[in-house]
Amino acid sequence: MNTKLKTLQIIHLALCSGVFLFALVTIFLNREIMFFDANPKTTSPFNPIFPIMGLITISGSIFFYRNLITKIDKSATADTKINMYQSAFIISSALLEGGALFNIVGFFMTHNSFFLIFGLANFVFLVLKRPTKDKLISALQLQYPDTEAL
Repeated sequence: MNTKLKTLQIIHLALCSGVFLFALVTIFLNREIMFFDANPKTTSPFNPIFPIMGLITISGSIFFYRNLITKIDKSATADTKINMYQSAFIISSALLEGGALFNIVGFFMTHNSFFLIFGLANFVFLVLKRPTKDKLISALQLQYPDTEAL
């Protein structure tokens, strides 16, 4: 089971580093033409979509994660529980990554650094979602024999 936790941690690291590196590249490419404008009246009419999608993906991530975790059968084997946890974690993380990337693309297209705030919010939630042994035990409510195998 230890390999499953390590696999989740590697997936998490890949998602976080992908978002971080993409943000760095877009900031580097737009560094001379960046501006900050939070007023939707002075920016393009489709610009409110980016922050709204960022907030929707954060709430969707929390909703789907909780929903999938509550569906895990308490009497199932630890292996089955961990597989279900993996699915919930990956879906939740993918939503957060998508929201972050969407807002970074919005920044890249419009040069408005306002969208980086929402990309950063999604990125912070993604970083805080890092899977650990304690989070896994807590979410799955694992007991003694199964916790020692982690």
